Amino acid sequence: MGRLTTIGLDEIIPDWQALAELPDKVIDDMLTAKADVIEKAQKQSADKMLSGKYATGKTGLSIKRTKSKRTADGRAIFIEPHGGRSDNVRKGYRKSHRLNATVAFVNEFGKRGQPARPFTLAANTAAGDEATAKAEKVYNAYVDSKNL
Repeated sequence: MGRLTTIGLDEIIPDWQALAELPDKVIDDMLTAKADVIEKAQKQSADKMLSGKYATGKTGLSIKRTKSKRTADGRAIFIEPHGGRSDNVRKGYRKSHRLNATVAFVNEFGKRGQPARPFTLAANTAAGDEATAKAEKVYNAYVDSKNL
């Protein structure tokens, strides 16, 4: 029967354990690197796709990212429209009925008489590979710091 022997495995096990327990700082740096790319892409996509007779540019300007947050699945950064609008508020409605997020939702998915203009889907799809590459660069720098 064959035998397997290893030399030096005891020295590398702590490094592998450190990789398995990725620090929050590294995760946050990876998320921030991705968010930089996606936020920019969504703003550019909004400017390009949400143009026309009624366009004000407010939806694109309102797209911002949140700080890194702990979620049930780990950590996340959300990129979404923020703030309210005072333009075109119908009589009897509060300003909160015209949130930038609502306007973005209607543009993204459309409504009766208004076709969808999926600017966030287009941006996320187009920038996905670049965002992943930026996060990978951060991860590889962490792995290199562990001499692996």
